[in-house]
Amino acid sequence: MKVHKSSKELQEEIETLKLKIQVYESGLFDIKKLKYKIVELESEIIRKDNLIEGMKKIIEDLSAK
Repeated sequence: MKVHKSSKELQEEIETLKLKIQVYESGLFDIKKLKYKIVELESEIIRKDNLIEGMKKIIEDLSAK
């Protein structure tokens, strides 16, 4: 059985769907920002790990003398 919706009902449904799209797009933007922040933090961790390894090497070299 086919149900026919009025023009007003269809317009309300369209507006509801538009709002849902805006919410999804906003969420997607937030996800992209978080992903960028994660990559940034990973890079910082790698830099600090390298710095620590360099300091360990210097300490080992100085201790050996």
